[in-house]
Amino acid sequence: MKKLLLIAFFGIIAISNAQEKNSKANKLDNKMFGSWKGSENDNQRKGLVKYWIQHRFEDGTFLLLFTAVENGEVESFVEKGQWWIENGEFHELHFNSGKTDVYTYTFIDDNHVKFKAKKVGVSFENSEYEFIDTKIEDE
Repeated sequence: MKKLLLIAFFGIIAISNAQEKNSKANKLDNKMFGSWKGSENDNQRKGLVKYWIQHRFEDGTFLLLFTAVENGEVESFVEKGQWWIENGEFHELHFNSGKTDVYTYTFIDDNHVKFKAKKVGVSFENSEYEFIDTKIEDE
């Protein structure tokens, strides 16, 4: 009987821990749903200009289209991933690299959100990397 109670006790603890981890991973800020655009110049690296459009889906996935211009060369690429809010910070897991970027974020208004890098998966010359996303209005 004691073994059965002990097994049940540990089973309940394991299930509640799994649910807690799931709820953290799935915590989303619904103000971030939809399509957003942004750009930056010399922010990540001197001489690099980047433009992007990102769609954050309600299931926590995202699709990100980048266009980068450097030394007259233009490169476009698409990234897919998962996003969530944890400890008040924005997390963005990039499926192609397997790395997660972490940002603090602040809504300037309903249509603009400012991100500041806390931990990113690629190296940036600017340790104070930040940018603003602008909501693309549905028409």
